[in-house]
Amino acid sequence: MTLALVVFSSSTTASRLKRLASLEGLRGVTLTQSPRAVSQNGCAYALRCPLDVLPALLALSDRYHVKHGHVYKELTDEVGRKMYRQI
Repeated sequence: MTLALVVFSSSTTASRLKRLASLEGLRGVTLTQSPRAVSQNGCAYALRCPLDVLPALLALSDRYHVKHGHVYKELTDEVGRKMYRQI
């Protein structure tokens, strides 16, 4: 399964969108600390979700004016290392 990361500047903002996603019935959305590779100022949070859920999650973010940062596709190489490509 291909995953996406939506980065936020605070845990409060990320938690708000996660709660809204849960209320909307979006499955597979989890809150995590942003990986160093995508965290621009160190202490950021992200929502990880299946790539097919991403459009609905971003629409929800727009509908409720929940600001987010960059969005990434999470890739895993043959030895299990994770890489991130901005989408």
